[in-house]
Amino acid sequence: MARSRFHLLSSISKGTAAVLVLATAPGTVLPLAASEWKPFGLQGTVVHSLAAAPQLLCAGTGGRGVWCRGPGGTATGWSPNGLDGVTVTWLWIDPIDPRQRFAAAGLSPEGPSVYRTLDAGLTWTPLSLPPSGGYEPRAWAVHGVPGSVPVYAAGGEVWVSHDLGSTWFSTSAPGGEDCVEVAPTNPLAVWAGGETVIFSGFTLRSLDAGMTWETVWDSRMIGDNQTSDISAHPTLDGLVLTGHEGFVLRTDDNGEAFREVLAAPSRFFLDWDGENPDRAYAAGSPNGGTAHAFVSGDLGRTWADITGTVLAPRTVFRLEADDERIGVVYAATDDGVFRFHGGGIPVCHDARLGLDAVRLWKGECPPIAGAGEFAARFPAIQGDAIVFEVDRVIDSATHVDLGQVECLAAGGDVALATLDTPDPSRFRALGILSRAAAAEAYGSASSGKPRLASAADCP
Repeated sequence: MARSRFHLLSSISKGTAAVLVLATAPGTVLPLAASEWKPFGLQGTVVHSLAAAPQLLCAGTGGRGVWCRGPGGTATGWSPNGLDGVTVTWLWIDPIDPRQRFAAAGLSPEGPSVYRTLDAGLTWTPLSLPPSGGYEPRAWAVHGVPGSVPVYAAGGEVWVSHDLGSTWFSTSAPGGEDCVEVAPTNPLAVWAGGETVIFSGFTLRSLDAGMTWETVWDSRMIGDNQTSDISAHPTLDGLVLTGHEGFVLRTDDNGEAFREVLAAPSRFFLDWDGENPDRAYAAGSPNGGTAHAFVSGDLGRTWADITGTVLAPRTVFRLEADDERIGVVYAATDDGVFRFHGGGIPVCHDARLGLDAVRLWKGECPPIAGAGEFAARFPAIQGDAIVFEVDRVIDSATHVDLGQVECLAAGGDVALATLDTPDPSRFRALGILSRAAAAEAYGSASSGKPRLASAADCP
């Protein structure tokens, strides 16, 4: 195992808070914290799909159209974004121009199965796909090329448009697709997958923008091995993960060879972390209930279970990593959206000598012998603890703006508390601040200005 290069960089602050910094470097091997998924809004609604862009997260729901929310770490803030009454099975948002969004509605029994908005959801245009074998075409998935005009839709077959969906033509791909993906590293590399009428799974690859297709994996007539999702690495050309019923496959040579890297009783959905290119997520459910979720910190080679107890009873329909946040991923479920942040190291927050003398210890806090004597010498300290991204702090005219934070401990005893921290991406740092109960600010910076969170402070 590689030697850990985990660093704690501390500086004592003025007032009631102390700031300590976590940082990682390439090759870091860290023990995994025990994290929990948390409800993130739209509870009571079936969410079939998710899509993220900078400062944006949108959800495709069952019969309630599209809902979106901006930055902020609370479960509030969701607003309807059009297509009310439509069941949206797939969403794609252009990360370069987030006003351009596409929705697939393959589950809707009637009407169009692909929609487009060019004005961030103010108006949606139904798009007409060419008939497929005399049947009304249905698209389950849609994906575009960031900052460009090609768009792909997958369902009974794969269709491509070269004018943002105004006109379409059929490609040479066989039918039965459930997913489609354009490789971020190569706009000509398009992936699709699904299963045949006898439930035999397959994965297709095109290296010429959908003009020709090659089957790079199939289940060899074995049923219930649907290719449910495909996720190409954001920066490493040829590295692709494919999710199936019961397992995840990995290829690093554009599909010339695959290796099984994860197995669990789930139809797997996948995504790469938006800020940590070494990290990937996989989650899903079998045909109804019992979710499973995993994270990989080594480019999808090995995986650790992050299901926890909150997500486990849910049915997971899609998975989407935050486009900018470190270690944040969302799950679309039968009961709204759930969010996971963490998967970094457990850290012991030691404030026994007061919040102006906080220390962090790598790993969980040790058990304390002689609780009565300990309590007398080191009384409980009620307070909060948050984590923030150091390079996003802004020194405003009246205060130091910490930006969007994550609450690690809310109104608890922080004298000696194990914190579940996110995992910093490479060459990035996270800061931890604590404050006494009822205090408004997390201490004062060296300038004397109070430190305040702009979003997602502890409740």
